[in-house]
Amino acid sequence: MLSAPSYILIISERKHGQNMPFLHELEAVEEEDEDEEEEKEGGKEEEEEKEEEMKERGEFLSEAWRKHSVTPVIGLKEMLQNQDLLHHCDIQDRVEETSRQLAFFFSDFSKQRNEKNVERTLALIRPSLLKERRESILNRIVENGFEIAMQKEITLSEEQAREFYREHENQDYFPYILDQMTSGPTLALALVRENAIQKWRDLLGPKIIQEAKEQYPQSLRAEFAIHDSPINQLHGSANTNEATKELQFFFPVENTMALIKPSAFEEKDKIINEVKDAGFLISELREAHISPEIAAQFYQDHEDKPYYNQLVDYMSKGPSMVMVLTKENAVEEWRQLMGPTDPTKAKETHPNSIRAKFATDVLHNAVHGSSNEEHAKKSINFIFGDIDLESLKYKYIYM
Repeated sequence: MLSAPSYILIISERKHGQNMPFLHELEAVEEEDEDEEEEKEGGKEEEEEKEEEMKERGEFLSEAWRKHSVTPVIGLKEMLQNQDLLHHCDIQDRVEETSRQLAFFFSDFSKQRNEKNVERTLALIRPSLLKERRESILNRIVENGFEIAMQKEITLSEEQAREFYREHENQDYFPYILDQMTSGPTLALALVRENAIQKWRDLLGPKIIQEAKEQYPQSLRAEFAIHDSPINQLHGSANTNEATKELQFFFPVENTMALIKPSAFEEKDKIINEVKDAGFLISELREAHISPEIAAQFYQDHEDKPYYNQLVDYMSKGPSMVMVLTKENAVEEWRQLMGPTDPTKAKETHPNSIRAKFATDVLHNAVHGSSNEEHAKKSINFIFGDIDLESLKYKYIYM
């Protein structure tokens, strides 16, 4: 990347969503009417011969676009592959990854284009509300046009709560915040939509519960107030800088270990594509044939389980693909992408998960992932040796 200039091409389509299928369905549209078709019928054979010549020269697609001729559906990646150019290109087709790279290379791109200001903000559902009305508040969030890009349920330690609410430590209500935020699980959400920061704050209403009830009775803080609680149950970032800082607090860039098991090894390319499409950076990738001894050591936490010997035997029967994945909230995001351990349940509750698509049963459930960040560090060091995990995070942030 430092050896010579690179070219950055932005392809736009006015369509909402989390992926951009037009990159995979790049096609020219037939715009000629039936009369024009009849006029061209006589020269059909000549045109076909010309197209064959152009295909051989790799010029067919661009000429078809210029003339608005009918072409087969062809993906951008396929086109580059056909011309032996794919390995020279980095194509992003996920909104989150594309937005991050646009922000890096073209900091004022959205202003130049006068496009909608799509933002991320942090929302916190505090323990009392989460326990009593979890589904109701989540439904209200979605109904108001927010997408939940990331979520994490976490019980804060007193040290963590003090760090997050440091600017409030001299306020009379600070002890109540500490008590509430350490009393049980809090649900942290990364919300995405146009003008997300202000829209979420408008929806929340005033911080003081009585003021919210009297002046903004339709606000979430009024509607979801908890009886006898002196503090409101919902938090939203105050501005762009605060949103960035708070999202980083709850969803830091992490590394996690992912393993494609022997039974799914033949589907490794498809699974790797699923990983990339979900926005992960594959920081390390290694094919390995795990010995019974290594498998036994790797799964030693399961040694007291009845399936332990069967698991060790299965994992040493064929090749596996081992990866280090890097992303914000990587451990939880990978576990979500894997889906439930039982593929039958995965098909019912998480039909787009990897296990729903590629697993056959609980033992042959396609993939493995670390359960938490400490387990991830231990597993990565066990498989890959002493690698610099912090540099992998830095690479993700600035790639």
